[in-house]
Amino acid sequence: MNLNIQIPKNLVTEELLRQKNIPCFCRVSRDFEISLQDPFPDVTGKVSDWDRRELEKRAMAGAGGKYTHYTNGLITIKEIDANQYHIIDLSLFCCSSGWCPIVENGVYATPKELWDKE
Repeated sequence: MNLNIQIPKNLVTEELLRQKNIPCFCRVSRDFEISLQDPFPDVTGKVSDWDRRELEKRAMAGAGGKYTHYTNGLITIKEIDANQYHIIDLSLFCCSSGWCPIVENGVYATPKELWDKE
């Protein structure tokens, strides 16, 4: 999965991009959008090369509304081209199951149990 986003280039953002688990906000409808949060400037990008079925195996969809997923996340990215970043790690927060790893080490994470067995 890749994140297509225009991040202003300066010393602060370059240092922030070296960090792991950057706070973000994720919105999924037909498109998958990720907004980077403070301390980044307010920027939003679109995820490419993603699979809804793979996402839903790892994070439960919400009920109703414009978005199937509308939640906080943590992201680690690596620049691969101008305004294009490979998603190294991505986790979404789900109220019923806590942090749900979506991507680990650049590939889809092993799905965890999202529902109780009872």
